[in-house]
Amino acid sequence: MMKISRFIAIAIAIFAIIFGLSAQNTERTLSLPTAVGDNMVLQQNAEVNIWGFSKPKAKITVKPDWGAAVQTKADAEGNWCVKVKTLAASYDPHSVAISSSKEEITVSNILFGEVWLCSGQSNMEFSVKKTIDLKKDLRKEMNTAIRLYCTGRISAETPQNDIPNAKWVVCNAKDLAEFSAVGYGFGKELQEELNVPIGLIDASYGGTYIEGWLKSDVIENDAKILSDARAIKHKVWAGKYSHLYNANIYPIINTTIAGTIWYQGCANVGTRPRTYGHSLEVLINSWREEFRNHEMPFYIVQLVPHTYANIKGAQLRECQANVARRVNHCEVVITNDQQDIPGDIHPRYKGEIAHRLAACALGEHYGKGSDFRSPAYESKTVEGDKIRIKLSNVPSKIVCTESEVVGFQIGEQDKNNDKHIVFHLAKAEICPDNTILVSAEGVTAPIEVRYCFNEGIGNVASAEGLPLAPFRTDKNNSSMSVNPKIEPASEISITFKGKGYTKSTLKEGSHMWPNLKQKVSDVYPREFEGFEMMTAPSDKKNPTLGGQIIAHGDGRVYILARAGKEILRAQMKKGWKLQTAAIVQAITPEGRKIANQYIIYHDVKDGDEIEIPKIKDHYSLFVLAKKIEYVEVTE
Repeated sequence: MMKISRFIAIAIAIFAIIFGLSAQNTERTLSLPTAVGDNMVLQQNAEVNIWGFSKPKAKITVKPDWGAAVQTKADAEGNWCVKVKTLAASYDPHSVAISSSKEEITVSNILFGEVWLCSGQSNMEFSVKKTIDLKKDLRKEMNTAIRLYCTGRISAETPQNDIPNAKWVVCNAKDLAEFSAVGYGFGKELQEELNVPIGLIDASYGGTYIEGWLKSDVIENDAKILSDARAIKHKVWAGKYSHLYNANIYPIINTTIAGTIWYQGCANVGTRPRTYGHSLEVLINSWREEFRNHEMPFYIVQLVPHTYANIKGAQLRECQANVARRVNHCEVVITNDQQDIPGDIHPRYKGEIAHRLAACALGEHYGKGSDFRSPAYESKTVEGDKIRIKLSNVPSKIVCTESEVVGFQIGEQDKNNDKHIVFHLAKAEICPDNTILVSAEGVTAPIEVRYCFNEGIGNVASAEGLPLAPFRTDKNNSSMSVNPKIEPASEISITFKGKGYTKSTLKEGSHMWPNLKQKVSDVYPREFEGFEMMTAPSDKKNPTLGGQIIAHGDGRVYILARAGKEILRAQMKKGWKLQTAAIVQAITPEGRKIANQYIIYHDVKDGDEIEIPKIKDHYSLFVLAKKIEYVEVTE
């Protein structure tokens, strides 16, 4: 009997909870989403939405202080939305009163201006306080004509009606410090050039795939995108396509926006970069439909050079550029001159990238300027042992920003495989007619040209300062690019003081780690072939061993390392720099190439003593030099 009574009591309690929740839902009071709130900017000269929640079937009155009241009726779930016409841009604050029965909410300090969505992954998320250039604005007087709304790092399995922890704020040092640097720099320039209030919506999340930003219905009705989504094996995002759209985009689709800036793609390099263009084009079209703006401007930031494997990053950049060419009111910002620390995926200078985005908006959307597109490949002509490249988007002339043009490769037919092209580092001459003549010693029958179609940094630009877009004249995805040119290796000798190291030589077949079976593959910079190498065991449980280099001569000392966060910090703080494109790969006994290692260097004078950083990456740090005297430390 006691058990039956307890069961009845539990059942009654559960029923009460369910009934209470049901009653709470049916008695929903008047409320607004955070996207409709004090300090917001409404798109000027437009018919915008004011929306919210109330009791089901409740009568809603929306009274803007600049026009007539509008009435509507909530649906069966208590959702309602009305359209209100806005005025021309103004710095005069306005308010809207929303009422239902005896409830009333007033939204104050509203400005009319231009509203832009800033979305993507970590480079869009990268905050103002982390930059080298834009963070200086945190110490200046704030521009209160700029209003900020940040969704935060959120995701959801199902579409959400609101973003609870977000709010519109007048630009202030505290909120600006955490806001998207690219978004802020872009909005700041628009505000200054257009002289109107600017509303910026930051909906970004680091490390995310484009599939996460697409509506589930769109993905499930597109076999290509669905296949790409299912191919994602990331420990966080596998199987979670649409989760970013659900949490960040769906709750704001009633917002009237002028356009979107997009900085994303890094995550997709590792999956299927060649199909990224299709996904991006579908995303643009679906967002335009969702925001009910079929000509909504959409401006893309191309990925900066990084440490992507051979042409994978280049293929994704190519997709970004192709989408911008195919889709109306779409532009791409070229960034192959914006790498800050070689190997770092996050340039710490965001001002120039933001400026180029703003130039696109000002020129393409607002009609203020015409020279906002980077020079780009147009056509090629084979002239004997040279190939002439003709470019488009050249306002005045093409220039080289350094003493010698770098980044070009020239290709000839592989004599052993008619499906492959063999590429060679090439010389390039900028001609008076703004064409570029490309050639290479020993190449007598060239057929194709590539420029920065790898992770190389370019140095060709328009005189107006926009870099030449990376390109290839071929469509051969099985032909790899040659590694970018690197500086000759410094051949000074060193003394190395350490404990637990083994001396080896950098050449094919050498052991990478004394306690593992992996060896040096055929992928390594030949400039360093034969250098002596101090290797250490791979130890997952402990930091690397560290040590000390003593230089014998002026030049450079080298370390072989992975391009992880700790090494990047060492580059920033300790003077180490990455030898661009100097990659070493190990090979397993089964023949699989693994563990990209990068050569980093430190400029030294004779007698300098350089400490080797201790890091957590168990793949360790190796010391390289032409000649190494190893001193085993016993203490």
